[in-house]
Amino acid sequence: MKQGFVLVLVGLTSAAACVAGTRGLGLSWRSLGAALARMFEAIGLGVVFFAINLLVAAAAILTARTLGPRFVSLYLADDVTVIALSVLQGLVFQAWRESPRADQPSG
Repeated sequence: MKQGFVLVLVGLTSAAACVAGTRGLGLSWRSLGAALARMFEAIGLGVVFFAINLLVAAAAILTARTLGPRFVSLYLADDVTVIALSVLQGLVFQAWRESPRADQPSG
């Protein structure tokens, strides 16, 4: 029941955004496909950053276990904040990739 409600909610707001984008903002339907592709690229980058963040955290924790006098739990990396920040890292990196290169003229 709860999943159905969330799907209907997201479907309605997505449909409203499509109507507002095409009629209110003059956006084309063709550019929606490119926007979806960029979104999937950003999500993929977020997943890559999440994996790297978890690997670095595990390496740091296991190093602390080996070198330190006290036990350090791997559960330190078990936080939803890591997922949220990894997604933000992916979004920023995606925007950075799409920005003009330093060696290209801006004009």
